[in-house]
Amino acid sequence: MQDTEMQSLWSKVKIILSKELTEVSMKTWIDPLVPVYADDRLFILSVPNDFSQSYVTQLKPLIDNSFSAALHHPIDVKISVNGSQELLDAVRSIEKDTSETSLPRTKASASSGASQLNPQYSFDSFVVGSGNRFAHAACVAVAEKLGGRNYNPLFLYGGSGLGKTHLMHSIGNFVTRRRTDKKVIYVQCEQFVNEFISAIKEASYDSFREKYRGADLLLIDDIQFIEGKEQMQIEFFHTFNALHESGKHIVMTCDKPPQSLASLEERLRTRFSSGLIVDIQPPDYETRYAILQKRAGQNNLSVPEEVLDYLASNIATNIRELDGAFNTVVAYSLLAGGIDLDAAVEALKDIIQPKPAKTVTPQMIMEVTSRYYNISVSDILSNRRSKDVIVPRQVAMYLCRYLLSMTFPKIGEAFGGKDHTTVIHACNKVSSEISSDTSEVGRDIDDIKKRLSN
Repeated sequence: MQDTEMQSLWSKVKIILSKELTEVSMKTWIDPLVPVYADDRLFILSVPNDFSQSYVTQLKPLIDNSFSAALHHPIDVKISVNGSQELLDAVRSIEKDTSETSLPRTKASASSGASQLNPQYSFDSFVVGSGNRFAHAACVAVAEKLGGRNYNPLFLYGGSGLGKTHLMHSIGNFVTRRRTDKKVIYVQCEQFVNEFISAIKEASYDSFREKYRGADLLLIDDIQFIEGKEQMQIEFFHTFNALHESGKHIVMTCDKPPQSLASLEERLRTRFSSGLIVDIQPPDYETRYAILQKRAGQNNLSVPEEVLDYLASNIATNIRELDGAFNTVVAYSLLAGGIDLDAAVEALKDIIQPKPAKTVTPQMIMEVTSRYYNISVSDILSNRRSKDVIVPRQVAMYLCRYLLSMTFPKIGEAFGGKDHTTVIHACNKVSSEISSDTSEVGRDIDDIKKRLSN
């Protein structure tokens, strides 16, 4: 492969990677990579040092998938420190020895769809929280009871970086390991479209159709890319029908619900809506914190709680941003000689800007407290005396007293006209509970304070 071809391919791959990684991750791990060798079967990327190699290796499944998407077939990607001369010599030696007998490159086979699954994505490595619990349960159900009408099709939608692809790969990996008789195909919709175009150009439509309609499980990522492509929609309509009518399973991800796919044919929109549609919401603080704990454990790192709290409190957009920030902090901290809060703040100074002070109000305290205890604000304002309402009401009153320095009568007025003696009793009760080692109220209050600060 000529240098210009090699650089052109790497540029295409970086564009694909930029859609999957944060700007921070791209600048920290991908931009320093330099292509040093490429042929029809192999692509070697050079990293500056062993430290970078250890982190880039974690991204290799994603890099492999991006190369497959750019080339429309898999290729062997190697990560070499400083373009290791030994590796290059070995490659050229093998190339010389096999030049007479090497087989011509073939297009990706039907099983190559399964080979594009990221082995690091599993149900065990997925952190379940309030925003993704239903989606996780639905995906597990599909993986365990593949086929038939069980959540078929399964349509997962939500913003970028919320775990849709992780769940899809988890389904594929689960089925691949436990149901070896099943043909699993994972494909990004953009790649699916490109393969269809190539099949038309090369008059290989029959093999394209056989590949996808022969799947027992079709996992298609970012189905929104099919919008506005009339011929592709017709083909996918027939592929969908063929799979669905034969009891094969279809799982799709999208950035919006089927009803919002304005440029999609109505008959496809109807079929996408005929199974189970699941919305994935951004992770809450507890989920973000748990994700960071798992990432630290996976990397055998001891990360102080204050650093995890800093990241979980300030990176709230999506999981991909959170991962990027975590990797940046770890990289900076290792170079700085240790992981602590000062290092984290310095590492992310261009990403996390100081927040303006948030004005906390009694209404805000009641709303956050009611959500925390899974009751309504009207319950807190009511005169109900059951324990599941009294405790949240007392906690909210206590927070109004000690966070906002409100007088007892003012608190009583804010809580639906309660007598000030009721407020005094509530504050004294919570203060007493906090001083007890066996009480959970103190931990509840700390958690609620964090939510108020976010």
